[in-house]
Amino acid sequence: MKICVFFGGAASDNIKSFYVKDGTMYDYKNDNPHIFQAAYSSEFTTQIWNYCFMDEGGCFLNLAEWEDELPECNPDVIIYANERWGLDEEHWNKYSVKRLKDKYTNAKIVGYVKETTVPEHRFDNWIRFLNECDTVMAPSSGHLKDLPRYKEIQSKLNNPINFCSPCPDNLDFIYDKLYSNEKDNAIFAYLPTSHHRRANTYEFARYISQKYNIPIVEKPANNSNEVKQHMSWKDFVELWSPCMYHFNLDPDVTQPGIQATLVANVGSINIGGMNESHFLLYPETANCDPNKLENSFVEYLNNPEKRFAVVEYAWNKLNELYGEKVVMRQLLNAIGEK
Repeated sequence: MKICVFFGGAASDNIKSFYVKDGTMYDYKNDNPHIFQAAYSSEFTTQIWNYCFMDEGGCFLNLAEWEDELPECNPDVIIYANERWGLDEEHWNKYSVKRLKDKYTNAKIVGYVKETTVPEHRFDNWIRFLNECDTVMAPSSGHLKDLPRYKEIQSKLNNPINFCSPCPDNLDFIYDKLYSNEKDNAIFAYLPTSHHRRANTYEFARYISQKYNIPIVEKPANNSNEVKQHMSWKDFVELWSPCMYHFNLDPDVTQPGIQATLVANVGSINIGGMNESHFLLYPETANCDPNKLENSFVEYLNNPEKRFAVVEYAWNKLNELYGEKVVMRQLLNAIGEK
């Protein structure tokens, strides 16, 4: 089954269109091997783009690049995220479901709820877009599906939302490349791009580091300590994955928590935060209470068997709830091909 991912007027419009041939990404415009920020190499990428690797012949189309004729990729399934200016009336025809159905007559089009924070002035057209798709999928493996926002969206859709794992990654590839049983006794302080999601992660990490004499690792800064360096996905994961402890006190319960799935995939322990994956993979530390988190940290620090149990639990849950094998079953169910 040939699966393609399309973006229409999305925040990731800087990602160029690519196709997959013999397990390698190639740029549509010049046929050169392709790599971008979320990719480990031209042979492996993460997140929603990994759908393109799940079977031979997948592709990613950034529709902003295709003003006239669309390419002859002949997909069986199109996973389509259209949440920003592609919903505006002046751009509607270019990003419409009709344009895709006219070109790819045999494809089933899955409207993908990549984000729920669609601005109010685009909300009605977003619902219109989703209702024109053959079915709708949204990322959740736990409590996100019960959020009031999803209930609001569902009330306006013609068909039920199909929930799928927010992490369609190739877990075995990440494990083979980055998993290690031998970890540095160190803390990585993870700071999301959105400042409101950082909470007091760095302050708490620094407090624990100083109190227990454990080194702290953080993303390197540019000339100013306030601005962190841009890093590729590969360089970033290789920076923090050797650390035993991964501090992330993100209080946002509306986030799926992709970062914590990577933490589980490489054999580290996530400390803090209330994203969906935190509750599923690291339930003992899925909170932002510094006293509770310190007590859990001290227990892990002093008890190797407890550390192993936490890592093992997260790994088992990761394979139960996430990854391309799980997502493929969910996708087949969503399009009515069990």
